Amino acid sequence: MKLNDAKRGSNQKYFPMLLTLAVVAVAAAGAACTDKMTEQTVKAQSPAVKAVSLQSKTAPISVQPDVKAADKVAVKQPNAPLKFRSRDYAVSFEYPWQYSIASAKSISEIGSLQPKGDGTEDQITLTRVDLPKGFYPDSDFESGYFTLSLNPEIEEDGCKSVLGTGLQTANVNGTDFTWVETEQVGKGESSKVRSYVTYKNDVCYEFELGVKTKNEKGLAREVNPDQVMRRLEAMLKTVSFK
Repeated sequence: MKLNDAKRGSNQKYFPMLLTLAVVAVAAAGAACTDKMTEQTVKAQSPAVKAVSLQSKTAPISVQPDVKAADKVAVKQPNAPLKFRSRDYAVSFEYPWQYSIASAKSISEIGSLQPKGDGTEDQITLTRVDLPKGFYPDSDFESGYFTLSLNPEIEEDGCKSVLGTGLQTANVNGTDFTWVETEQVGKGESSKVRSYVTYKNDVCYEFELGVKTKNEKGLAREVNPDQVMRRLEAMLKTVSFK
């Protein structure tokens, strides 16, 4: 009876230690199982990961061009003014895109397009710009034009004298002009012409701005010539000499 009690006491003494060893063994087995599963998962996923990595290295990269603000501003608008330029005589001006322009050859062949002569044979008409009649529908508007001529043989004093009497002066866009206005009215027709001259680069430059109306039966709406003239003067303000 005492022997059994002694054996029971010895078992009770080592039981906690055995329980601890059992827990540790279970935990170790679980960790090993977890590591094995993780290793298998990584091996199973590694081909896909490798493929994704390879694809990221070889896939083409789309790069959008860097459009600067200055490049956008440089794009010309479709309705921007046009420019006439004579490199031989170092003069230029701008005119609206709706207006029509005639060359020097066309003007020389069609007498009605020629400006008033300056009294010499050395006058050269470079171009003529006309306003469209569609600007003034159902009216007595006949024509509104702007001509650029020059005379390289006239001296500075003679440049002003081609205009005659009643001279006026004006500074337009930094250029000093001498000018005169003439009007004619009769038989249902009228005309207002302003002639400007300036002396630059040893050349006498001559500009003629004219408005003509025609209303034979008196039934058409009358156009204000001064309003048309302001359109023509807007071109004169863009004249530049180089």
